[in-house]
Amino acid sequence: MTLTDLPVIPLVDLPGGHDVVVLCPTARLAAELRRAHGAAQARAGASAWHALLSATPAQWLDHLTSAALLRGEISPSALPGRFLTWSQERSVWEQAVAHDLSPSPGTGEVADLFDCDGMALAAAEAESVRQAWRITVPEALYTEEYRAFLRWRDQVAKTCEPGHWHTADAALIWRIACVEQGLTGLPAQVGVAGFTVPDPLHARLFAALVARGVALFQVDFSYAGETQIRAGECVDATAECHAAAYWAQEMLAQNKQARVRIAVADLPARRHLLARVLEEALHAESVDAAAVADERDYAFATGMPLAAESLVDVGLQLLQLAVHPQRMALAGAGALLCGPGWSADDTEADARAQVEVALRSLLPPEVSLERWQRALVRCLVRDSENNPAPLLVAHTTILLDASRDFALLRRQLPSAWGERFDAFLLALGWPGQRALWPAERAACEALREILAALAQLDAMLGTVTASEAWRQVQRQCRDVQFHAPRERPARVEVCTLADAVAGPVDGLWLMGMNEGVWPPAPYPNPLLPAELQRRAGVPAARADSLTLQAQTMQALWLKSAPVMVFSWAGREGEKQLQPSPLLAEVMRYRQDFQQNSAHALSPSPENTPMEQFEDARAPDVTADEPVRGGTALLQAQALCPAWGFYRFRLGAAALPTPTFGLDAKTRGALLHLALEHFWRGRSQVDLLQMSVPACEEFIQQAVNHALEKFQQRAIEPLPARLAQLEVARLQRVLARWLAIEAQRAPFRVLACETRHDLDIEGLSVHVVVDRIDELNDGRLVIIDYKSGRSVKADSWSQPRMAEPQLPIYAALAFPDRAVAAVVLARVVMDEAGFSGVAEEAGLLPGVFPLEAQRRRYAEEDFPDWPAVRERWAERLTELAREIRHGCAAVVFENENDLKYCEVKPLLRVAERQSQWESVSQHNMDQKNTGLAP
Repeated sequence: MTLTDLPVIPLVDLPGGHDVVVLCPTARLAAELRRAHGAAQARAGASAWHALLSATPAQWLDHLTSAALLRGEISPSALPGRFLTWSQERSVWEQAVAHDLSPSPGTGEVADLFDCDGMALAAAEAESVRQAWRITVPEALYTEEYRAFLRWRDQVAKTCEPGHWHTADAALIWRIACVEQGLTGLPAQVGVAGFTVPDPLHARLFAALVARGVALFQVDFSYAGETQIRAGECVDATAECHAAAYWAQEMLAQNKQARVRIAVADLPARRHLLARVLEEALHAESVDAAAVADERDYAFATGMPLAAESLVDVGLQLLQLAVHPQRMALAGAGALLCGPGWSADDTEADARAQVEVALRSLLPPEVSLERWQRALVRCLVRDSENNPAPLLVAHTTILLDASRDFALLRRQLPSAWGERFDAFLLALGWPGQRALWPAERAACEALREILAALAQLDAMLGTVTASEAWRQVQRQCRDVQFHAPRERPARVEVCTLADAVAGPVDGLWLMGMNEGVWPPAPYPNPLLPAELQRRAGVPAARADSLTLQAQTMQALWLKSAPVMVFSWAGREGEKQLQPSPLLAEVMRYRQDFQQNSAHALSPSPENTPMEQFEDARAPDVTADEPVRGGTALLQAQALCPAWGFYRFRLGAAALPTPTFGLDAKTRGALLHLALEHFWRGRSQVDLLQMSVPACEEFIQQAVNHALEKFQQRAIEPLPARLAQLEVARLQRVLARWLAIEAQRAPFRVLACETRHDLDIEGLSVHVVVDRIDELNDGRLVIIDYKSGRSVKADSWSQPRMAEPQLPIYAALAFPDRAVAAVVLARVVMDEAGFSGVAEEAGLLPGVFPLEAQRRRYAEEDFPDWPAVRERWAERLTELAREIRHGCAAVVFENENDLKYCEVKPLLRVAERQSQWESVSQHNMDQKNTGLAP
C-alpha cells in the first residue's frame, strides 16, 4: 500500500470530531490544517463545529496509549519502562561519548579535543536510522567511526538497562505494537497529509491501522482555483530578499486579509537580512523605541534559539561568571555591566557605564571575578558617603559570594543546581527593573522552566559540578527554539522549504531555488557506512530519493496558493549561479526581476520632501560653554575641523582598550613623573658632576618616586613582577636619555610640568609645559617629551600645524621671554633625540637653526627668528577663531593624519569615498550607454 493509492478527501469536507483523525509529519502542519478547517467552516456559515483532530503520529499515539492506561486497558506493568525525553536521551549519549574518550583519569583531557555534543547527536541519529531501516553492518565494512559508535551504543544500553529506560524511537515502536495487538479507541477514519519522506515506522503504523479496519485517506488541502505562477532570477541573494519583501508588501496592500508565505532555501544565512527588509517594507513607520514591543505583521516559523534572547543571554552570562570566576573576558563583563537585565539597570545605568569605562583603563583583557569586583567597588566607593551605584556594589558582592559557594558545594544533583541557579538570578535582580514586554516575559519563563527541568537529569547524570549543570542549561537554551507569543497570526510567514507545505495561503514565494541547493545534496549519517544507508533506502543518503522528495514537495507547492513565485540568485560574489533543474516545468513563466526591484522599498526622491542643509558648520562657542581639550583641541582642529568638534565640543571618544600590563599612556605618565623628579632643581652642571654610581642612584630614586606616586593614584597596585620590569625599563630609558642631555649647551631647568591658562581669541585653553630650560644667556628652551609614536616637527612651518603644542608654548605662553629653541624630546631606547628648530646652531644635538631649514621654513613666511613666533601666533589664533565660529567640516590633507583619530567613524570617510565611487560609476555608465548629458 502506498499513500498515493489512498482515496482523497478535501479538507473542507472533513467533519471533525473523534471519528476522524488527520496525521501530519509536523506539528506545525497539524496546527495549520486545524486552523484552515475552522476557517472553512466559518466561511460556510457554520456557527459551531467540531474542531479537526490533527497531530503527528507520535503525538496521537501518545494520547491513544495514555488514554488506554487511564481506563485500565493497558496495565502499568505492561509498560516496558521509562520513556526518555530528548534532553535525557541526549545526556545519556553524551555520557557514553565522554566515557569512551576518557577511559582513565590520566587521559581525561582527551575529551576536550572533541565535539562531544556533536558526536552524541550523530550517534543518536545513527541508532535511530539503524533501527528504523534495519541496517546490519557486516564486520568487513567496520570503520573506526562505526567501531566507536558500537562502543557508545553498548555504553548507552548498559546505562539504560538498570532503570529500564527507552528512547523516543523505542516508545514509538511500543505504541505501534499496542495498535497491532488490539488497542481500542481507534477512530473510524485516519487521514494523512503532507507526508513526502518515506519512513518505515510510519508505514508500519499505517499498515497496522488498515489491518485493524481503520479507513485511510489522503487529505487534500490544496488550492482549488487557478494558480498564477511566476519564476525569475534576481541579481543576488540580497536583491532576492528585497524583491520578496516588496512582493509581500504589495500582496498585503491589495488584500487586507491576505496571508502569504516566504519559503527560503538557506533561511539561517538570510534570516537577519529578511527581517530587516520586511521591517522596512511592512513597518517603516515603527522607528521609535516604543514600537519595539509592537506585534509585527511578519514572523519566522523557525524560532531563534532561546539563548539568543537578550534577557536569557544576560542570565546565562551571570551564571557563567559565578561558575567560572577564575577567568573572565573584560569585554564581556563590560557589556554585561552596561546592558540591562540585572541589578539596578535603570536607576544606576549612568554610574554603571562610567565605571565600565574606568575598568577598561585599569584592568587587563582577562581577569578573575574577584579582581574585577574589587576594582569595581574601589572605583565606585571613593568614600563611605558617596556611592552612585549601591545596588550594583551589593549585587556584585552577591555574585562573588555565590561563586565561592558554588566552588565549595562541589557536586550536587542537577535539580539542586537548578534551584540554586534560580535563586541566584533572583538575588541579582534578574531580569531587571523595568516592566517586561510579553516576549521578554515568555523568554524569562522559558529559562526558568529549563532550570526546573534539570530535575529530569538527576537519574541520568547523578551529582555534577556547577560547571556541568551550567553547561546543560546553556546547551538546552541553544537547542530550544523560542517563539514569541502572538495575539494574532502573522500575515507574512517566513519558513524553510521543508516547512513550505503548511496549509493554504494566499501567496507563496519560494526563494533560493538554485542548482546545488534544490534538490539538496545527500547527507548520510557519518557513523554508518554510506553505501549500506543507500541500499536500505534511507532518503537522506540517496540523491534519487531526495530528488523524488523535492519533486513531490514541488507538486504540493504548485497547488497550495493562488499566487506562486519561484526565484533564484544570478550570482554569489563573482560566481555565476544557475536555477535548479527541477524548475524546468515552471520556466515558461519566467520573468526575471529587475535590478531596481532590490531598491523598491526605498522612498522615491520625487515623492518624498527633501531638506538639504550644510553640516560643515556647528553652532558658535558661547561664553558659558566650557570647551575642553587644551592643545589637543587645536591639534584636532588643524588636522580635521570635524575631529575637533566631535571629540571636544560634543565629547565623543573611543572607549579605552584593555591591555595586558601597562598601556602606552600609563608608561608615558611614569616617564614624565620620573623625569620631573630627576630634573627638579637641577642643572646640566649637576648632571655632569655626578659619578656613574651617583647618577644611577638618582635615576633609581626618580623611578621609585614615579612608581610610588602612580601607586597612590591607582585603583589597584601593579603586580610586583610587572612593577620590577617597568622599573628596569625606566632606568634604562633615563640613563640613555641623560647621556644625550649631557651633550647640550649649558642649561638649568627652570620649570617642570607647569600649567598655564591662555586666552586665544576668546577661547580658554589650559596647557601643561613638560619642561622649560634656561640657557646661560637667559634665553629659554621649551621641551615637550614624547615617549610613544614617532612625532616630527615638520608641520610647524605649515598653515595648519599637526603638532601645535610647542608653538603654543613658544608663541603664546611666554610672549615676553626670549626663546632660543623649541624642541620635541623623543625619550625612548631606540632613536632617542631632539627634533625641532633653534635660533642658532649648537644648542641641542640634532636640532638645526632656522637658516639651515629654509626648505621647510620659507623665507617669505619666516624671514627671521622673531617672525617664527609671530607666524605661529597668527596661525594658532586663526585655529582658535575657527573653533569659536563652529568650523566643523570634514576636510583633511591626508587620510594618514586621521590614523589616531578617536572619532573617525563619525567622519564617515569610507562612506564618502563609496559615494564618490558610486557617482563616478554612474556617470561612466551613462557615458557608455550614451545617456550622459
